[in-house]
Amino acid sequence: MNIKKINMMFLVTVLISLTASLLPLGHMFSDYGARLLFSEILLAAPGAAWIFAGKRNYVRTVRLKKIHGSTVVMLILFVISIMPLMSLINAISMLFVENSTTTSMAQVVSGHSFLVSLILIALLPAILEESVYRGLFYNEYRKVAPLGGLLLSAFLFGIMHANWNQFSYAFAMGMVFCLIIEATDSILSSMILHFCINGSSVVLLSAMEVLSEHFPQQVEEALLEVGDMSAQTLRSILRTYLPMALVGTAIAAVVFRQIAIKEGRLEAVRALFRRGGLDASGKPCEGGQGSKLCSIPLIVAIAILLVLMVLNEVL
Repeated sequence: MNIKKINMMFLVTVLISLTASLLPLGHMFSDYGARLLFSEILLAAPGAAWIFAGKRNYVRTVRLKKIHGSTVVMLILFVISIMPLMSLINAISMLFVENSTTTSMAQVVSGHSFLVSLILIALLPAILEESVYRGLFYNEYRKVAPLGGLLLSAFLFGIMHANWNQFSYAFAMGMVFCLIIEATDSILSSMILHFCINGSSVVLLSAMEVLSEHFPQQVEEALLEVGDMSAQTLRSILRTYLPMALVGTAIAAVVFRQIAIKEGRLEAVRALFRRGGLDASGKPCEGGQGSKLCSIPLIVAIAILLVLMVLNEVL
């Protein structure tokens, strides 16, 4: 069983990221794109070492398999349908904490071409983050407890972002990514979702940059209005976002079912919620849903990140 090793790998990843945060990255990398690339490499390094040290096959380890061409089309429709729900979660979180992600991404987009921005913000995270959080963490956790593994890997994906705003929707996206892997039996599907979600931000920011050249005042006012949530209330946010979120989520559920049917995985998705569950090969899980997924290294890593998240809000 690799659970203890996987949890230790997460702790190592956290410690490496913590050490990197103490470095003078502003002097080392004046370019925000370079900083983003550096952070993605640090994230993937422990997982890559774990695969190479154990002489594991990357394709088999992360469940990288082919999917039908029509499934790709349905995945894009699924992304479009689920985005209103993600926007609702993000808007609610911004009532309590600041959204610093948009500013960071805008700096990357403004300093690079559209293609380079798409690679840095969408393509690399889609490949590297999915390989780590779904390919390694989820696929190992699910061997013991599929549903528990889904929740834990999504939680780790959220908390590793180290701020409450990103945690909220990254946790939700992490669960969605795991479910879509079960519906297709391939991490390629979650990579496509991840790329589309991050890529949409690049497209939007690039469009805003072009518009700001022609309508600077209007764009600035629009950004300030969207970014300032102080005048918003939970009721006003629900009134604005909830109807579209409900409709979009309902459509996404239908599309999700069709994806699972197309890939012959509907029964596997249903088994995910049964007691004990089945592993990726359709066999009963090794430890059942009651087996422990946590260990001391994982608890320490989570505690470190929680402290950092609290300090980031207080300081």
